[in-house]
Amino acid sequence: MDPSLRVVTRIPLTELWDERKSLDAHRGRYLTREELHILMRGPSVRFVVADVGHKLRWIPEAERFVFWKAELRPHLVENPDHIDVDRYPEGLGLLASEWISSDTEGSPIVLLERYH
Repeated sequence: MDPSLRVVTRIPLTELWDERKSLDAHRGRYLTREELHILMRGPSVRFVVADVGHKLRWIPEAERFVFWKAELRPHLVENPDHIDVDRYPEGLGLLASEWISSDTEGSPIVLLERYH
């Protein structure tokens, strides 16, 4: 299948892709608010949002701080073992995990899986 046409069919994801190809990447650890703060202090981090029925949404690096404040911070799920979406605005929780990839030239990837 053409990667530019792929949509998320279920979460949790087992692989990542962009508009060109599947990435050589695997899930590392789930991230807390503090761990995300530490990653964002680095030179670059790539955010990607997974929502069932939609394409993966890669957040441009220049927009990562706006994304953090407007979307991620209020919806960040702190406990991956118990996701209670009713605790978050609009009933939407974002579960963050770090992905390790040889395709991103050292930039960490943070996958945000939408639960609603």
